[in-house]
Amino acid sequence: MYKIIGADGKEYGSVTVEQLKKWIAENRVNRQTSVKSEGDADWRPLDSLPELAGAFIPPPISPAPVPATNSGLNVLIPYKNPRALAAYYLGVFAVIPFIGVLLGITAFVLGILGLRYRRRNPAAGGVVHAWIGIVAGGLFGFGWLALTIFAIIAAIGAGHH
Repeated sequence: MYKIIGADGKEYGSVTVEQLKKWIAENRVNRQTSVKSEGDADWRPLDSLPELAGAFIPPPISPAPVPATNSGLNVLIPYKNPRALAAYYLGVFAVIPFIGVLLGITAFVLGILGLRYRRRNPAAGGVVHAWIGIVAGGLFGFGWLALTIFAIIAAIGAGHH
């Protein structure tokens, strides 16, 4: 039978080894809790009792730190979001006449898909690249398309006169 001094400074006991093991498992006492056997005169730490040697579980080992998910390279070049990256380049090159229609409309669609992908996978990055693809692709792609349609209509109209 044992007596302990609780965290509140009060003396508790008599308790059995089984009760002490239960309190250890419940984290009600720790390794440094003062304890003495009913025949002893001196108090000592709870972890010095041989009958409780296996009762204390070693503290968990903390895992190694996880590297940042949004590395500097992924911000500069969103390689984790290929839709946004393709939208960016297609949107930039949509400024080229004639092929700009296809590049721009494709950039517009890929930009939207890149934003959706980023919403489902926050570590993917590429928000700015996707928006550049949407804006530049939409502006140039649909602009070239409208200009092409206007030119065709004008050519047809000039042929009738």
